[in-house]
Amino acid sequence: MSRLVIFLVSATAAAAAGSALALSHGGASPAHAPGSPDGAAAITPERYARTVTRICERAVLFRNTHQIGTRAGAIAVSRDIRSTGRLRMRRVDAVPVPSAIARKVARWIATERKLDVLYADTYLRIWYQIEQAHTPQQRARLPLILHRLVDRPDKLKERAGRLELNLSVPDCTGGG
Repeated sequence: MSRLVIFLVSATAAAAAGSALALSHGGASPAHAPGSPDGAAAITPERYARTVTRICERAVLFRNTHQIGTRAGAIAVSRDIRSTGRLRMRRVDAVPVPSAIARKVARWIATERKLDVLYADTYLRIWYQIEQAHTPQQRARLPLILHRLVDRPDKLKERAGRLELNLSVPDCTGGG
């Protein structure tokens, strides 16, 4: 089971129980990305992969500490997932891309951005499903509903994984 699944289920279960746990995920210090526009001609696919790896290798789903157990807390976590991913992908965007791999890189970056949005949305949907399960019948259906929600990113993760292997870069979402 991926880190994201474990995180989402445990965090949302704690939230449903009304827990006031504080979750904190620290990020790696930013690596300086080469920024000259004409640097793309000189950079190799291998150097691109090494530079992007320094940015993404310790990626976390979100960076800030949040009080969970409330709707406002769930919304804050979801926003933080989007924000953390957006900032990290901006750093990746600053890395010059060799023309030989430019199309694959563009597909990979677009896929990573979609995953960030999907993880944020899925976190919130899971939280709402748990929050809204009040009756025994609703709670009995909850495992099936949560399983489907947790599996939502799988196809996109597979696509990203293929591109990551091809480009020799790691996952950059923090979602595993």
